[in-house]
Amino acid sequence: MLANIKKISPLNAVVWTQFLSAFADNLNFFLIVGLVKREGASDPDGMVTYIQMAFLFAYVILAPLVGAFADKQAKSNVLLLGNILKATGILLLLVGVPPALCYFFVGVGAVIYSPGKYGILSELTKTEGELLRANAQVEGSTILAILLGTVAGGFLAARSDLPAILVCLFIYLLSLAMTFLVPARAGNPNIRYGAASGQFFQDTIKLFRNRRSRFSLIGTGAFWLTASVLRIALIAWLPLNLGIEDTDQQSMIIGVTALGVVASAWLTPKLVPEGRLYRGFFYGIAMVAAVMTANFTNELWLTVTLLFITGVMGGIFLIPLNTMLQEEGKSVIGSGRTIAVQNFVENALTVLGLFLYLTLRKMEVPVNYSVVGIGAVLTLFFIYLAFQFRGIRETYSRKEMT
Repeated sequence: MLANIKKISPLNAVVWTQFLSAFADNLNFFLIVGLVKREGASDPDGMVTYIQMAFLFAYVILAPLVGAFADKQAKSNVLLLGNILKATGILLLLVGVPPALCYFFVGVGAVIYSPGKYGILSELTKTEGELLRANAQVEGSTILAILLGTVAGGFLAARSDLPAILVCLFIYLLSLAMTFLVPARAGNPNIRYGAASGQFFQDTIKLFRNRRSRFSLIGTGAFWLTASVLRIALIAWLPLNLGIEDTDQQSMIIGVTALGVVASAWLTPKLVPEGRLYRGFFYGIAMVAAVMTANFTNELWLTVTLLFITGVMGGIFLIPLNTMLQEEGKSVIGSGRTIAVQNFVENALTVLGLFLYLTLRKMEVPVNYSVVGIGAVLTLFFIYLAFQFRGIRETYSRKEMT
């Protein structure tokens, strides 16, 4: 058994540690949803939104430092520390710490973990094609973990808290163990955190001045804004439109979107070839259409089908953009710092999206109209990307000619 584990390649070890960590992250989310509902909060959906925002604030607050930390340390050690902090957040639930604070602690672990996860891919691959396939593996395994973690979390949360907490903690520890199979390649010891935190904002400006990285940052930010708000909104939408109130059933329906993204990991290299990464934009448009259409359905089979299509189209949109950003960012400011900026942009936009959704709820706007409002914001992002599309395509054409 031990000999077989040692035969796992470094890249596969990254895929496994990410799969396990993401599984526990999503089990954790539905565990907290179950906790909030059992505590009898007057507005459980609003409380879940606040808890989700606490998780994301960790990304926004720590963004100026974590990229430099990931580039200074061996990225395998970064993954290790991230999992330790996530597991600590779960342990805090056992001693009665408020869920929002626990989830913030998990967020701290996640924000440290993320630059190491993506940054190490460019170290373990040599070409854009290899990096695209590695991203497809990581994104596919991540979304499969989201799917399974969502279903497992809903199942456990509907029954009791302690087993879910212990399962979540055990999976984080398994992910932690897998990081020891990732090579500890030395980082840059000359990086200074004080200077790096000031450099972060300059890095952000540099990436936004670069046409391809700007396109990627706005595109991936729009994707995760949609995904996070949709997950929260569906918890309120499903009981109202389909009469589904059980946490385990809700988690399985939400998990269908993740199943679609798993399929997209297989489809992306075939539909968006190397050297044509910008083509993922068209699938993003289809994602927006599927989200908006699903909001007006009252049939379970049609809702599930549209959520699956949302996942497939969203994944084919997301994976090439991540590849484009990593490739461009590595040459502009470095891989770890690029992912830190990406995390900041994505999570700042997501916090704004959740804040908008929460504001609409406080104004007692029906959940269907709230989703339409978020969809309208998403449409504005895609209109901007449409104006940038021609320039992105031209940069790839010039690259082919050189």
